Amino acid sequence: MMKFRDQTTCLEIDSCPECYGLWFDREELRQIFRSPTLSRRILEEGASARLLSPERDTGREKHPRTCPVCPEQPLFASQLGSTQLDYCLACHGIWLDRSELEQLVSDYQKGERGNLVILNQLAEGLGTPANPNPAARSFIDALQRYTAGTT
Repeated sequence: MMKFRDQTTCLEIDSCPECYGLWFDREELRQIFRSPTLSRRILEEGASARLLSPERDTGREKHPRTCPVCPEQPLFASQLGSTQLDYCLACHGIWLDRSELEQLVSDYQKGERGNLVILNQLAEGLGTPANPNPAARSFIDALQRYTAGTT
């Protein structure tokens, strides 16, 4: 795993350099949107691979993914809109496969529903359509730029 670090906020997000998956420790999903430097960097590094090839984890049924923090703890498949993500019931960490962060934000902005823990973190990080979080503007702008560049 490689780490994306923000020196200002001390936030650290783990990423797999092979599959571009992202691991968010407990409550980190809400914090990523408040770190313009880190959120832009995550989108920029590997954006073309994540957005041009949005593959889903099809091996999930045969070999359940285990938590990278809790030894031998299987991750629970959870849903938010069209996005299936992996969630640890023990440490509350979230694994997002390639392009799932972008899809998760898109689903949230469309008003999709699902896992309340994830929805609450997105609401706190992004705000609502009526009351957007100004700190998340950098992330949303970068996401729109990269999405527009791949279509």
